[in-house]
Order: sequence, then C-alpha cells, then structure tokens
Amino acid sequence: MPITSSFRRLLIPIYLPSFLLSISQQALLILLPLYVLELGGGAAFAAVVVGLRGLGMLLFDVPAGILVSRFGEKPSMMGGVVCMTITGLALALVETPWLLTPFVILFGVGTSSWMLGRLSYMADAFESAERGRALAVIGGLMRLGAFIGPAVGGAAAEFLSYPVAFLGAGVASALAAILVWAFTQNIPPDRSGQDPHLAQVQQIVSSHRRILATAGFSALGIQLMRSGRQLFIPLFGAIAGLDAAIIGAIYSLSSALDMSLFYPAGLVMDRWGRKWMSVPSMALSAFALALFPLVTGLYSLLGVALLLGLANGFSSGLVMIMGADLAPRDLRGEFLGVWRMIGDLGWTGGPLLIGLLVETASLTAAALAVAGIGFLGLGVLVLFVEETLQTSKAETDD
Repeated sequence: MPITSSFRRLLIPIYLPSFLLSISQQALLILLPLYVLELGGGAAFAAVVVGLRGLGMLLFDVPAGILVSRFGEKPSMMGGVVCMTITGLALALVETPWLLTPFVILFGVGTSSWMLGRLSYMADAFESAERGRALAVIGGLMRLGAFIGPAVGGAAAEFLSYPVAFLGAGVASALAAILVWAFTQNIPPDRSGQDPHLAQVQQIVSSHRRILATAGFSALGIQLMRSGRQLFIPLFGAIAGLDAAIIGAIYSLSSALDMSLFYPAGLVMDRWGRKWMSVPSMALSAFALALFPLVTGLYSLLGVALLLGLANGFSSGLVMIMGADLAPRDLRGEFLGVWRMIGDLGWTGGPLLIGLLVETASLTAAALAVAGIGFLGLGVLVLFVEETLQTSKAETDD
C-alpha cells in the first residue's frame, strides 16, 4: 500500500488523536507547576509534582508493553487516553496541592499506555522503509502541540481560570478517546504457544541485551539531551539577565525550527537510513549543549537555542523509529516496553541529574556533563549500533 494511502487511513484513528493529546499534555505540563504555586505550594513541591508524571511513565513502561501483547494495541491506547481524560477532569476539581499527586502519576501511566499502544500499532501499519516518515509525523505533531498547548493553556488559565484550562485539556483527551474508540481497528494478538508475559520480558532482556545496551544507551543519551534543552535554555537565560518573555520567545523560535524539519528528517531516514539523521543530530546537540557556558546575553542564547532546535528537528521521531525497527514481531509489545523504559530513564532522570550537578557543582558543570554523555552516546551509536533500517529489512525477509 502506498504511504500516502496509509497516512490517509491513519489520519483520524491515530494522527488526529495524537495532535489533540499533544496539545492537552503540553498544556498540562506548563500549567501544573504554576497551579501548585497558585494553591500555595513551594517551588520544590511544584518540581516534584511535575516529576511524578515521569515516574508514572517509567513505572508503567514494561507493564504497558505486556498489556499490548496480552490485549492488543487498541485497548492499550484506549486505556491510556481514558487515564489522561480522568486526569484533566480531576485536576479541574482539586484545590489542595498534595491531592494533585495521584492524578499526575495517573497521567504518566496513561501517557505510557497510549504511546506504547500507538507505537506498536504503527509498527504493524507501516513497512520499515515507511516508518521514518510515518513516525516523524508523530514527532512533528508532538512538537506542534508543544508550540500550541502552552500558549492556549496559559491564556485559558490567565483569562478564565486554572480549572477551566484543566477542563479543556480533559475535553481534548475525551475527544481523542472517542476517535480512537470509533475508528481504530483492533487486531487481537496471537498468544498461542507463548510463555507467560514476565518470562517473555526476561527473554527479551536476555536475548537482546547487546542491542539494549548499545542502541538503548544512545536512545537514553538522546532523551537526556532533550530534557537538558528544556532546562538549560531558561536557566542560562535567567543567569544572563533575560526576562521570562524573551526567554519564552527564544524557546518558541527554537521549537518552530525544530517543528519545521520533521518530514524531511523522516524522508532521509527512510531513503538512506536512520544514522544519516541520528549521527548529526546527536553531534550537534552535544556541541550546542557544550556552548551553554559561553552564553552571555540575548544573541548567544538565541544561537545555542536555534542549534538545539535544528539538532532536535533532525531526530524527529528517532527513538520511536529505532524501537519499531529493532522490535521482534512476535514479542513487539514486551520489547517496546523495555525500550521505552530505557529512553524514559534519560527523559525523567535528566532533570534529576542536572539538579544534583547544579547543587553539588555548578550549572556549567551540569551542561558539560550532559554534553559529555551525549558525545559518549554518539560514539556508541557510530561504533557499535548497526543501521536499524537494514536490520529491520533483514528481519522482514526472515
């Protein structure tokens, strides 16, 4: 089937719900710490609340992969979207800071379940030579949501109220749930003759330990650098004496450049291979992070931010694409659960590592350390990870 037909076929069941959920998720991530402060909580507690979403994702990655293999992709996606809908509606009713915590964890659980189900579904829907473009579109929609969601959510909270903004996020998730329920096909997994799920997970870790150690470490490095970008731009901007409006504008420009590259990046990955984008992306990201200590004002921060936007645009959807390429057909759910857990270690552990380094050393040391890990991940990718597009084709031929 031509890829354009596949895009049209998945527009309503996958791409449109992804866009709605991206807007909802990004709005919630911006509003949550501000709402904690609004309710009288401190900055440290606000950071903990936001971090609980990552904890929920990390804890549920492997169980989500098991659920995909046990019940299929559609139930996993539906369960995740329902969890995110409940979170948005519940946050609109909560007025005590500590009561936010269970719903934020539920938000992370729902995010993990949705993303695992969607990734497995798209791995089935597209051949290897099409996945780069197909999953890069998902990455582009996530970036578009990061561009729209905070602005819409912030305006709703400012001019209406936080409960109204949370309610809007919940409604967007509910609309996504309706689309998934009505239009997404469910293909029950074939579990005949297979071992129990926990044994399957152990088998995945044992039989794919080299791939998980090498390609997985590179994926962890990519996610770590992405989380560093989100923190270092505002922190170094504040040190340089820039106000919040200017820092926000710089981040938006970086995101706009990032967003503009998703389809060309996917096209290159499908035609020539994943390394054609992953290697320059990691190299440029690590190089840009190492430049943060040289930031002294508006133009230097803008230059570093644009380099990071360019680098991240090169890798749009990359971690998802590599996971889909490497996943064995018969144990796809379990493999993707472990794969996402490794990537989420970088994404959720990044802020914790940066905070620790800032506390014990300095912000400059933190930026250089993240850049160093990025260069190390790049070296592992170049020396020890085979081209996953070729790997996927070989597996298909088998």
